[in-house]
Formats: sequence, structure tokens, C-alpha cells
Amino acid sequence: MREIESLERNKFFFFAFLCLYSFSVRAQRLENPTLHSLVLAGIDLTLKQEYASADSIFRVVEREFPSHPSGYLYRAAVLQSKAMDYEAELDVASFDSLIALGKEKAEEQRRKASSSPWGHFFLGTALGYDSYARVYRREWFGGVTKGLSSVSEFKKALEKDSSCYDAWVGIGTYYYWKSRKTEFLHWLPFVSDSRQEGINVLERSAQKGVYNKFAALSALVAIYLDARDFDAAERCATLGLNSYPTNRTFLWGLATALHNGGKLDRAAKAYRNLLDILKADTTKNIYNEIVCRLNLVKVKLLLSDSTDAENHIRVILSFENEKFPEHLNERVTGKFEDAKKIMAELKNGKNSVK
Repeated sequence: MREIESLERNKFFFFAFLCLYSFSVRAQRLENPTLHSLVLAGIDLTLKQEYASADSIFRVVEREFPSHPSGYLYRAAVLQSKAMDYEAELDVASFDSLIALGKEKAEEQRRKASSSPWGHFFLGTALGYDSYARVYRREWFGGVTKGLSSVSEFKKALEKDSSCYDAWVGIGTYYYWKSRKTEFLHWLPFVSDSRQEGINVLERSAQKGVYNKFAALSALVAIYLDARDFDAAERCATLGLNSYPTNRTFLWGLATALHNGGKLDRAAKAYRNLLDILKADTTKNIYNEIVCRLNLVKVKLLLSDSTDAENHIRVILSFENEKFPEHLNERVTGKFEDAKKIMAELKNGKNSVK
């Protein structure tokens, strides 16, 4: 979401992100109020991107409710969210171990309470995370099959209880991206276009959900950016920021929507706000700062503010000797090349940024 060219990668982030916050609107009916309160607290801390504190809460859930899948699955979600937030590599061993435990507990729950939607729901969540992990490792076939299984379990949860709005978040996201990736086949009579249906159920979840509201909003930001409906993407990102004003996921979404929608003055302010938040974060991430500054440079040039643009380029190039994680080397090299090209053009009195 933070880079136009990286939207494809971030789709999987939003699917995983929605699974984290898909504890149903019926969560208030959980028999144990302590479990309910702990899960709410962990979700809130994750949305505030206080990952260590969120993990601590979910460890308490594991300890106090060892037979319930939520603690294991939410801890896996915290690992995943942090990795994507900081463009870091996922701790695969820990992630896979937590997913396996969560899946095991969800299957037990499904067997013991066959009339309840929750076993299917949590199994769908576990399979969704498994799908994400495989895609992250570029195991595309395994990722797709696990994703299909995840959607199947969510549908079974809805068969048990049609008011389980959280299950629609996973299904709606699947509907959109499946149709989006097969749109070249929509002329065939047996291949349907379910993108609008996916958007509709996600909007419903964002409106009616309690615990899953921000999951649906995150998914919708990514979808609306992909669909080039920048006003709708701005609306959803703003709704998220109204409750969590420093959430970097929604900040990236807002800045990108304003930038691509041609609202340049506001886009510059949004990128500047995001940059200040990135710099203030105790966990420094130079790559994200570079991307943010480069996007801000492009907006500034569109606004004919070449002086400020040059200042940001100089800061970007000052990071050239920094050591970056191996998985980011190719991408960061491309950013430095873009910055050098823009600087050379400015020195020659040119501006090719459109």
C-alpha cells in the first residue's frame, strides 16, 4: 500500500490483517468474560502497533485458556503484522508453531461443539494464516489451496449462524481478489465476477462489526486502491485513523489515496505526518522512511516545490551506506536509483514526475 508497485504484495497483508481482527460481533456472548476482555485488549494494542504488549496479552490468553485457539492465532497474527509493518522477515518457525497449535485447538472446538460456528470460524482463521505463510515463502500453490480451505470453513461458520459477520470479511476479501486475478476470464460463462459482491459484504462488516471493523476497513483500503476508487479508499483509511490516528497501515493508505487521487496539498501533509510518525517510532525502519520521503518528493515536484524535494532526496541518499536486510536489497537499490535520477533531472532544470 505504501508503494504503488507493491500493492500486489500487500494484498496478502490485508487478508492476514483481517483474520487478526475477525473475532465476531457475537464475541460479547462468550461465556467467559475474562477471555473476552483479554482478546479485546490484545486487539486494541495490535491496532496501536504496540506489538510486544499485544503479544504479552495473548500469552496470558494461552496460559489461562490453553484449550482455546485465540491466544495462539492472535500471537501468530502479531508476528505477521509486525513483519509487514517493518518490512522485516517473518519468524517462520514461531509463526508455523503457533498456527499448528491454533489449528489443533480449533479442530477440537469444532468436534466438541458441532452446532457452534466458532470451530469452523477459528479453523478458517488458522487456514488463512497458513495460506499467508505459504504465499510469503512463495509457495503459491499451497497458499491458494489453503486459502480456498479457509473460505470453505468461513462459509460453514455462516451456515451455523448467518449473523457471524466476521466470516464475511474473509469471504469478501477472497471474492474480490479471486475475481480480480481472473478478470481476463470473465467472458467465459462459468467464470463470474464477484468483486462488487466482495466489496458489499466488506462494507457491511465495517458498518456492523465491533471487533472486525478495522479489519474490514483495512481490506477495503487495499481493494479500493486497486480499483482506483481513491475517494472510497480515503474514506476507509480516515475511518480507521479516527480511532487509531498513528496506525501506520491506515496512514500509508490515506497518503496513497490522496496522492493517486490528485489531492496533492493534502497528500503532502499526509506523507509529512507519516514521516514524522516513522521517525518517532522507537523501532527505526530506514527503508520505510526512504519510501515515504521518495513519495513525498514526487508530490512536492507535482506542486512545483523543487527546493523541499531536493532536501528530501539528499536525506534519502545519505542512507546509501546503511546496511539493509538481504530481502530488501533489490528494492532499496531501486529507490536510490529513482532518487538519483530525479536529482540529476532537477540539476538539469528538468522534472519528469507526472
